Parts: sequence; structure tokens; C-alpha cells
Amino acid sequence: MKVFSTVLAITFLTCSLTQAGWNWNKEAYHSAKSPMVEQKITSPSYCYDIGWEFSLFASGAWADVANIEGEYGGGLGLTYFLGHNFGIGVEYMKQGGAPIEHVGRLGFNYRMPLGGECCSTIAPYVFGGPGIVGSNSSDMLWYVGGGLDLRFESWGCTGLFADYSYNWVDDNPADFAIIRAGIRVPW
Repeated sequence: MKVFSTVLAITFLTCSLTQAGWNWNKEAYHSAKSPMVEQKITSPSYCYDIGWEFSLFASGAWADVANIEGEYGGGLGLTYFLGHNFGIGVEYMKQGGAPIEHVGRLGFNYRMPLGGECCSTIAPYVFGGPGIVGSNSSDMLWYVGGGLDLRFESWGCTGLFADYSYNWVDDNPADFAIIRAGIRVPW
């Protein structure tokens, strides 16, 4: 699971760099010898603007050890986006039972809205940060993950999301993965 999380994080970071650099060398495409082709450029969706977002989700947690079964639960989160891409948020999850009963996390999110005519309301994202996990006692954790956010402009930019994160715990319980799916409401 650690290898999968690392590969997922590297893939999202590489994709964000390629998206950021597609327009660096304009002269190579628009010189005097090459004919200009009219390109229709659409503005990015207003669904990914600065502001607050509330998340409500179902989740499942799976530990790396065989004696702990998967636990299901849910949670909520609140994120403030400082710009079109970067946000800071908090989230709380209540899982089925010990030892991964309560999970609280502080998150740093970076989303990459795809833009264009067909995909302006789709945004892959990566996230990570510190957190706390516990049942009777609490332990520090660090996590990283990625997901996909889909917004519906006709619903006032309310959207659906799904993501995966891997959590490294300092002491006890064992490291675990969380898969979430839910609804996001910006305001």
C-alpha cells in the first residue's frame, strides 16, 4: 500500500507540472512561418473559485495488518480555498470500531481543474498533512492521497468526489488506507 500511495502522489505531481507547462513556449507554435489557427478558449468553471467548501462523505478504512478487518463509517470536512487551486481544511471521520475509531486530519489540498469545453467542472486533486487517530488513546499520523472532484454548475456547483489516502501512524494502530466518496457544497 505504501508503494501504491507513493506512485499515486508522484503521478499527480507529474501531471500538475505538465499541465502548468503546456503554454510555456508560445513562439514555437505561433511563428511567422506557421499559419495561425483560431483556437476557442473557454474560461475555467467558476465552481473552483476562492471560498469555503463543506464535505459530507462515507468512508472505509483498511489497516496493513491481517488481524484488523476493514471498518466503514463516515465524516465531514470544511475547507477554505485561498485561490483557484490551493486550499486548507479540517476533517473528522468516525469509523466502525477500534483501533481506527476516530480520525481527525488537517489537510493541504491542491486541485487541478481540467478546463476546456467538456471538462471545466472536473478537477483531480492531491492532498496531505498531519492528523490524529485513536479510540481510547490517540496517536499522530501523516497522510497523502489523491482523488477526483466533479461539479454540477446547474446545481449551484454542488459536486461529487471520491478519493484515496494512505495514513502513516506513529505508534499504534498499524498504518491504514482510507477510501472516501461523498458530496461537496461550496459557498
